Amino acid sequence: MLRPTTVVLTLLGSLVMPGAAAAAQAPAATATPAAPQAPTAAGPFGTANADLRAVNAAVRPSVVTVTAYEPVPEGVAYDGRWAIADESPYPGFARMNVSSGFVASADGTVLCCYTPLTFPNGSLVERVDVEAADGSRFDAELVAAEPTINLAVLRIKPIADGSFGSLRPIVPGSVDDLEIGDAVFAVADPFGSSRTFAPGVIMALPTAACYQADLTGSFIHGSMAIAPGAVGGILVNGAGQTVGMLVPPPSTDAAARPEPQSHVTLAMQVQTALGVAEALKTKRSTESPWVGFSVLSAAELRRKMNDQAAFDALVKPANGLYIDDVYDPSPASAAGVKVGDWITTMNTTTIHGVVDFQQSLYYFAGAQVPARIFRDGKEMTITLRIEKRPAEANRVR
Repeated sequence: MLRPTTVVLTLLGSLVMPGAAAAAQAPAATATPAAPQAPTAAGPFGTANADLRAVNAAVRPSVVTVTAYEPVPEGVAYDGRWAIADESPYPGFARMNVSSGFVASADGTVLCCYTPLTFPNGSLVERVDVEAADGSRFDAELVAAEPTINLAVLRIKPIADGSFGSLRPIVPGSVDDLEIGDAVFAVADPFGSSRTFAPGVIMALPTAACYQADLTGSFIHGSMAIAPGAVGGILVNGAGQTVGMLVPPPSTDAAARPEPQSHVTLAMQVQTALGVAEALKTKRSTESPWVGFSVLSAAELRRKMNDQAAFDALVKPANGLYIDDVYDPSPASAAGVKVGDWITTMNTTTIHGVVDFQQSLYYFAGAQVPARIFRDGKEMTITLRIEKRPAEANRVR
């Protein structure tokens, strides 16, 4: 059988130009057969593989398996179960759902998805644990959750020496550094021997960091496919920096538990996940707050307008976020907030970026707070009541 290289040379030989035919048929000069060439540094078995292995090795200690357990009533039959495969480390509990998560900070904070930690009726599980890539298991406390963006915050308990063993926090990257076509990797640790390290490219970037009006538009879109147990894992760039958290598609049905799609993987921006989680750790909430408007940063507004001259002509405050949509009825519409306004402060918090606005919603949830609105070159003070987000406000495009 001809080797592939021989086939290629044979095909090329059949395409020799007529003027070169005689030369091709002339006796060949004495030649020394070429020695087989080793793969080049850029070849598929050179640095390329080494780089991929390095990315995996760098991020794997930050990725964990998250297991949710359900209570097993006394008298429930165990017939038909493998003793080891179905065992639970907790008497009276059985494994219910398994997903992935990642270590967000050195204090043992782990972020994961909310839906794998819920029963079919929407209530949260009582017991959760976390397993590291090396098999170490950590008991975990469910600190808080955010249903709208499918985010849960866990706090794991250290081992006997007060450490978290081989676990280490992610290194955050920036979505601002990404472009469509950039290589990214979905990394997760579903249950058992399964692991996820799925390469892909950026297919679409978020149109806005704010998820208040458009859930889908706030996500990174990647070309790879992931298993259901991979949600809660991380999306990393070629430098091993985490740019997003893997999430299932959003749904307008609060009770739905959608699974990842085969044609696209969605990732919440890591700055959103980390920023909201920081507020949730303080508030320890399991509800989604809202005031009824969505915002754009100045940079996002400029991209949306796609007209530098028109953007420059806008009268803008020194700091703040542009209000690009208002829901009616809502606390915002009741307070007279309009599309085109800018929000510059909420209570005592100066709003510089989208994370400032998002965190304020959680810190002051359930309260009436003063807010400063910039309109037509003037500032005014209004009062906003931060309420629980209604289900009808969820929108998926």
